[in-house]
Amino acid sequence: MQVTINNIEKYINLFDDDNNEFNDFTWAEPIFVAMIRAYQNDNEIDIQTNNTYIKQMISSEHEANKSFSPIENIESRAGLETIFKHIGDIMLKNFTDLSPVDTKDLKEYLQYLFLELMNNVADHSHSPVGGYTMAQYFPSNKKVQFVVVDRGVGFLENMLLKYKDIANEEEAIEAALEKGITSTRAKMYGQERNAGYGLFAMFEILKMTGGKFVIISNDTLIRYYNKKFTAKNYLWHGKVLLSHLNLKKQI
Repeated sequence: MQVTINNIEKYINLFDDDNNEFNDFTWAEPIFVAMIRAYQNDNEIDIQTNNTYIKQMISSEHEANKSFSPIENIESRAGLETIFKHIGDIMLKNFTDLSPVDTKDLKEYLQYLFLELMNNVADHSHSPVGGYTMAQYFPSNKKVQFVVVDRGVGFLENMLLKYKDIANEEEAIEAALEKGITSTRAKMYGQERNAGYGLFAMFEILKMTGGKFVIISNDTLIRYYNKKFTAKNYLWHGKVLLSHLNLKKQI
């Protein structure tokens, strides 16, 4: 079995009832690997897998010659620049045909997007295990998958701190994708931290480049693909933020 962004719904039920066996998988994209790692630490169980590829992907060691970054733990905003450097090293080494100017632009574009999504987890997740993040570059089609996973409170609980009329997780996710909508009350330099632009920026970039995303918050999964939204109900404790970027297209 192979787990991808396109079929992750089929396997969310594996994260129930302290299941620890993941032996039937031949391949998995970062979304599934990061979910395994967060689930493992939250439930304090040993994950069993006989698949060497998945075992290698959950290694904590950074190896610059790989097409994927290691799983790394997000505990606060401190250290996020180092995490991005590991991710950036993996991504940028695959674009040797770019000019120095284009390489700089690509790095800044990825850095902005990835740091905003990691900041969202650091600021809002209230997750007992923090967040977990990794990325992978797919050279055959020049696409990047970047995922951040936590085991925290989800979108709705945070949004209700400021927006009392939001009724469920689906509405909370939709609100988080709007420009300037933020659940934070914390201030930095007189303005709200993470002031509602992280997920909005991700959404705008994905629209312009033909990318796609999956967002899971507790009992709700929202997918964006081919300019359409779909929403379904599944059970995951916390959030999953998955961006699948198409780097063939220019912004």
